[in-house]
Amino acid sequence: MSENNYKFEMAGRVAESDSYSRYYANNYESSGSPKGFDLEAIFNDPQGNIDKIFYLGKYYYAKSGIIMRVINIIRDFGIDGIDFHYKKENEKAQKVIDDFNKRIGLKQVMRDMIFELAQSGNVAGYDRDGKRIDIYPVTKIEVSPLIVGNKPVLLYKNEMSIDDLTDSLPKGLAKKLELTFPKELARGFRKGDAKIVLDVSNTFFHKVNSSRYEPYGVPFILTAFDELAHKTVLKEAERSTATGIIEKILLVQVGDKDHKPKQPEIDFYSNLMTGKKGSVKITVPHFVNLSWVEPKTDIFGTDKFEQVDKDILNALGVSLTLIRGEGGGNYSEGFIAVSGLIKTIESLREGLVPIVREWHVKELERNGISEEYCPDTVLKPIEIDKSAKIELLQYLFQNAGLPYEVLYKESGYDYDVVKLIRENENKDKVEDIFKLRAQPFQGGADPNSEAGAPTKSLSARKSDKSQSNNDQPRPSTSK
Repeated sequence: MSENNYKFEMAGRVAESDSYSRYYANNYESSGSPKGFDLEAIFNDPQGNIDKIFYLGKYYYAKSGIIMRVINIIRDFGIDGIDFHYKKENEKAQKVIDDFNKRIGLKQVMRDMIFELAQSGNVAGYDRDGKRIDIYPVTKIEVSPLIVGNKPVLLYKNEMSIDDLTDSLPKGLAKKLELTFPKELARGFRKGDAKIVLDVSNTFFHKVNSSRYEPYGVPFILTAFDELAHKTVLKEAERSTATGIIEKILLVQVGDKDHKPKQPEIDFYSNLMTGKKGSVKITVPHFVNLSWVEPKTDIFGTDKFEQVDKDILNALGVSLTLIRGEGGGNYSEGFIAVSGLIKTIESLREGLVPIVREWHVKELERNGISEEYCPDTVLKPIEIDKSAKIELLQYLFQNAGLPYEVLYKESGYDYDVVKLIRENENKDKVEDIFKLRAQPFQGGADPNSEAGAPTKSLSARKSDKSQSNNDQPRPSTSK
């Protein structure tokens, strides 16, 4: 070693299992998407990467609170009420439809269908002769180019045999397992077919956000994938910073120009903190320097994360007011907060009505009833922010002459029932029965009542400020 060369050593350790840079490289792409998911390739060819889009939709639903909340709102408010309008009266037909709806749990089934559409952009399933409605994972369904009766023929992608399904079950249940599947699925499981053709007369399929010639739809959350990946980068960088603070690097510098360190000294001071925990007092010569190396903690602030959240919601067409409850409470702000989401829900659910009608027609035919008695399924208007709507109705009633009938119906009341109740109240003079009690000293008191302070006639009251009301002159204030 030359006289001008000095040896400086840095000692420290960061466990590989705790290194977020290594963790990030093993689990994420540079864009922030999960490993193996190239967002640019997905955006350039959605149909060619449809399985990856489906998996990412489920991944972000579980990982992102914003995505979960938006999809849950769509599910919960998408089918808030269902009406059935019969063009021809037939008591037997109405009973058959009512029994069918209760048996399959129609409202919940439709909510599950909207949930699948919001997550993946597709919903596929099977009607088991009116006894049950199955909804299949879209990753298990292949949409064939064959169209029968204006419906695509669906193929079930099979990865198991019937033995795989029955191995973990007692023999008694294993024998009954086949009965729980549609007959073509059970047959395909027995044969070990890779793809099983489903009976097109029993299947249903609906897609959104795609062209007619494209086999699959895409979820409306696809546009938010890039912003969600960006948020992942920020979060993992913040976690890496936190790890750097917890597992600091100890920098040990030994020697200066007046003291050439020897190897034993370097080894001694390098191991000085080994095994030490808690507060430690250390005395070292002037040529030894110990210091902790840690990252800066102010690289990101809350503003950056809030901006990314806004970008995600803008991609979804949803206002931050709806998700976090921020903002004012007037009608215009409430309307802006929900109008975009309502349009999304309406586009998702409009294709479900023809599917329900098909179920009803088949159920009537099974009971020997003509299709002409099938009711029209009507989904009630979506009301996410009911307070904003009520505020608008009140304004229109008071300032624009909104009719009573419209006011009550839009507020959720049966106008004819309310009208009849009101007529009966007027007839029975209910207002006299529920007349407010007289309150002393507050006006409205019964003139014949002796309660309260004695009253004076107007003639007995004095208007001259120089006199009191008890006929005694007031002292003069003039000088």
